[in-house]
Amino acid sequence: MKLKFLMTTIMFIVSSLTPLYAGAGKQFLVSIGDLKENQSMTWKKRTCDQIYNLANRVIDGGANVTCRTFDTDSFAATGVSDASTTYDYHLRILRTSKNEIDADVVKLRRVHDSDFTGVGWKFKDGTTSKISKESAMAKALGNFFYYADHETAFKAGLLVNGAAESNEFAYDQKKGKFIDKITGSPMSIDAAFTRFESESPRKKNYLRTGIQIGVILSAGLAGYYAALELSRVDFDYSLSGKLSALGNGSAFAFDDNAKTANYGHEFAGVLYAQAARANGFNTLESFLIAFASSTVWELTEYREVFAINDQILTPLGGYLIGESSYQLACSLLQKNSTAAKVLAYALNPALAANHGIDTLKGKDKYASQLDCKKERWSDISVMLGLEVGQKAYDPKTNVNAFAGIDATVINVENYEEAGKTRKLLYDTAMTKTQLEVNSNDGAMDLRLIAQVVHAAYFQKNISTDENGQKLGYAVQIGLGSASSWSDRGTTELKSKANEDFYGTVSILGATAHADLFYKGYRVSADLAFYGDFTMVKSYALSKYDAANPGAVDGLSSVMQMHGYYWGLGTSTIASVSVQKGKWEVGYNVQYSDSSSLDWRLRHEENITNHTEFKDSMFVNRAYVSYAITKNLKIKLMEEIITRSGAASDGTEKEGTEYRTMGLLEYQF
Repeated sequence: MKLKFLMTTIMFIVSSLTPLYAGAGKQFLVSIGDLKENQSMTWKKRTCDQIYNLANRVIDGGANVTCRTFDTDSFAATGVSDASTTYDYHLRILRTSKNEIDADVVKLRRVHDSDFTGVGWKFKDGTTSKISKESAMAKALGNFFYYADHETAFKAGLLVNGAAESNEFAYDQKKGKFIDKITGSPMSIDAAFTRFESESPRKKNYLRTGIQIGVILSAGLAGYYAALELSRVDFDYSLSGKLSALGNGSAFAFDDNAKTANYGHEFAGVLYAQAARANGFNTLESFLIAFASSTVWELTEYREVFAINDQILTPLGGYLIGESSYQLACSLLQKNSTAAKVLAYALNPALAANHGIDTLKGKDKYASQLDCKKERWSDISVMLGLEVGQKAYDPKTNVNAFAGIDATVINVENYEEAGKTRKLLYDTAMTKTQLEVNSNDGAMDLRLIAQVVHAAYFQKNISTDENGQKLGYAVQIGLGSASSWSDRGTTELKSKANEDFYGTVSILGATAHADLFYKGYRVSADLAFYGDFTMVKSYALSKYDAANPGAVDGLSSVMQMHGYYWGLGTSTIASVSVQKGKWEVGYNVQYSDSSSLDWRLRHEENITNHTEFKDSMFVNRAYVSYAITKNLKIKLMEEIITRSGAASDGTEKEGTEYRTMGLLEYQF
């Protein structure tokens, strides 16, 4: 019996490897498997005949269809590794053990970047109608064959409408041809389509961007002059003196402003970047606009040093938070709920303003930036609850209200859907945003991590088993940047202050993200390593001050007045989670280290003590959650924050903070 089955299978494969029709149409490879009756060829042969007849009825001039079977005991796929050199499409048909049909089409030869890579269907016999799964499959595949036969016509139709939006070519209705706007010469459909793909869909609104950033700068300037008396302590130059100092380079220095003032610079950068993004500019352009805006501000503050730290915090730190909030807001707007829309516009006021303006003008609200309209995959949660903990510098137990946002946005269409994909992602491949605040006895603790993957190589290979569960993986490896702030107290005192903060702007680093699917489990993992510019409250300074009376007075002015330093360091941010059904467990970690800079500091000539300070922050968090409903979870988190500091004279100090959080988590 086994020999008879083997010979039948071999004869089927051999005979099917000769095209069933030798016409001039496109080449279709059809692989057919049967989990229900793997040892039988009846259903496979009938399905092959159905597809062959359907293709040749739909496609003008006939189609080249090659059928093959595969053994679903082993899922062997020999003989198709070089299919892309022979065939245009690979159609895969599988009858499951539940008597359903899974079908998908993989395009093996892509002419244009926007050509689809794969599309899939699932068919089963109707329960309230008499439509069989085979009839339903025939209708779907009939549409596919029609598209495959008329793909060029479809693209031409799109181009005729799209030509009005193109800056590079036009459509001549009288001649029925596409014309290059620069040379005036005719273009083929393929050439015009390729050109159209490379054009940005954004329509940059320069005027609106200028007005909005002008308003932001003007508001900042008004506040600056309203509090001019408070700013006089920073005045080092007259206008002519500043110009001279800029000319010889002496005006370029790290400032010694209070912590909150430098926070303000970063969030001003957020507004610059958001305004540019909301008006159609891409990521690089938005960063450059934020950089230019920051430069204008530094020149406007002509009495003060041209702060090197501000030119890092404002454009780069601001861009990173601005880009992560932009991607988050765009994803929330796609959730199509009032709560999601309110949160989106609260996180990105520039987006809210532009959508409102365009809607009032009777336009599509996305008219200013079509990029926000494109499909994204996202996992966005809002958390509310209570926190119980002891701070590193305060042994008493505190109970505080807690609120947070945790979000991942990946710019890939059909990210989790079955199929195979390999491509490069750019103009932001992925963002991760973590924002948390608590009441802290009327003050406010803050944690913010904004990670942006600028570009990445992406690959996925996801399928479904006989039970409909996902199998496979989706992975991306790329280059990114991040900004992180951990502010555990807000008292603005110097070395003995009951506060601790650790801020980083990560210039560039390597990132990796993976989602793995197996038998109902989903395992997600992230790893990122960055080089940092840091703003850190020296954890060892109070102990150093006590051990060396009067020595602090010879340190840099920023250490004397505010207890922090500008520095350089590294950060590693990683996470892993496992989800099965309603349960999820996970672990997050951040390790950052920093060394103080002793270069280009304000009032550098007054520094007599060049002691170097080093700090580190090690955050470990574990959590478990249970889904009560589709969107609502209960979550328990346990966190340990270890802070350590050291001075070059041998002074060392370490402290540990413990936090327990009980939360309700709403997942959009």
